[in-house]
Amino acid sequence: MSDYHIFEAGDVVLQSGLTYRDARLAYKTHGTLNTTKSNVIIYPTSYGAQHPDLEWLIRPDKALDPSKYFIVIVNKFGNGLSSSPSNTPPPFDRGRYPHFTMTDNVRVQQRLLAEVFGIERVALVYGFSMGAQQAFHWV
Repeated sequence: MSDYHIFEAGDVVLQSGLTYRDARLAYKTHGTLNTTKSNVIIYPTSYGAQHPDLEWLIRPDKALDPSKYFIVIVNKFGNGLSSSPSNTPPPFDRGRYPHFTMTDNVRVQQRLLAEVFGIERVALVYGFSMGAQQAFHWV
């Protein structure tokens, strides 16, 4: 049994104009969403990372405190848990896997929050490396 959830995003039109069929975005949450939905932190993965690689920073009484915040770690497209070359059927498998931009990732992350949790605004987006690039695109 996995320790994460899958958001079935369906057909996603990428920035390139290509329609990627049956896109899937893996995510894991920590903490509890408050009634005003104002305690949300998005924590996108960096290049090659998956959510377990980032969880060491989520601790009580630290900056990413799950007793205060609802933290959503979103696994970037291509990381093996979300839609990736290794788990995508033809014609977009392996070497034909489409190029996902940071904007493509963020657009589907925003859909995930809105459609699954009813979240329209976040308190913070935190990331490093390619996670920081995604944070920049959230702005």
